[in-house]
Amino acid sequence: MIKELILNMIYCFMATWFFALLMNSPKKVLFHSSLIAAIGYTSYLICINFGQVRLGFFFGTLIIVFLGELLARLIKMPATIFIFPAVIPMVPGLGLYQTMLAFVQENIFGALKIGVDTIVNIGAMAIAMTLMGLIASKIPIKTKKN
Repeated sequence: MIKELILNMIYCFMATWFFALLMNSPKKVLFHSSLIAAIGYTSYLICINFGQVRLGFFFGTLIIVFLGELLARLIKMPATIFIFPAVIPMVPGLGLYQTMLAFVQENIFGALKIGVDTIVNIGAMAIAMTLMGLIASKIPIKTKKN
């Protein structure tokens, strides 16, 4: 269990690192984005192990956005540079693929079931991003006064 969790954390770290490279992210944020993704994905996996898939998507994304906003203020860069690459491993791509496969195989009820489930998971991610974005916008930023 712990070995699998650590391996998944490493896989997520590397996937985010290379995705951030593809997006031409600044070199100094590659490690930070990858670490944020690994932490968020690990919390997602922990929730999944307890049978709470939607909660996993919500909390994983919430942690990623929180840490992204925090690092954006510390390093003085836009939060999207940290958040966007970090949230990519959380996107329910398998559910989207299975939905399209079920439609192609003319399994309409299966496609609707998987599709609705996937959309609800994406909705949980969107709610987490919006919630943390609103909270972060209300926190004042300390600036040096000359």
